Amino acid sequence: MIANELTPAAYAEADHQELSGTAADFSARSMALLIDAVFLACLVGFTLFFFARAVMLQPPADWQRLLSLLLFSGILLLVWPLLLAGFYFIVLHSFGGQTLGKVFMGIMVVSEEGRMLSLDASFLRLVGYILSGVPFGAGFLWAAVDQQHAAWHDKLACSRVIYL
Repeated sequence: MIANELTPAAYAEADHQELSGTAADFSARSMALLIDAVFLACLVGFTLFFFARAVMLQPPADWQRLLSLLLFSGILLLVWPLLLAGFYFIVLHSFGGQTLGKVFMGIMVVSEEGRMLSLDASFLRLVGYILSGVPFGAGFLWAAVDQQHAAWHDKLACSRVIYL
């Protein structure tokens, strides 16, 4: 066996390796969230543009189809961004601990024990995003005053954001 070659047992051990690091400060976390928000807005806009183009190829023939198309479009405008953002945050936090914004900022989400988040914890963290944002973003701002730089969604999901 070559010295740098990993065995299946070594892969499993590396997967469960605990990560420790300094807690990411509020500015790095904010910038990562801003990058993610811009990326998701572009992605949503791009996909909705293609939906609109597809509808224009075959316009509705009567008012009933037009009404149903408008209703469907309204629902799509409300639901699609939420589904896309949910999928984005849950999957990327569970499988790698980093979204695009976190990659650029050199930070990562881990559990309090220093392991990767489970899908359940990532979902709970996403629910915490909503709770953090509802009272005028107070849950996000909490990371600026907390000693461990933990926002409300971190406390809810038992996670922390660290520098790599």
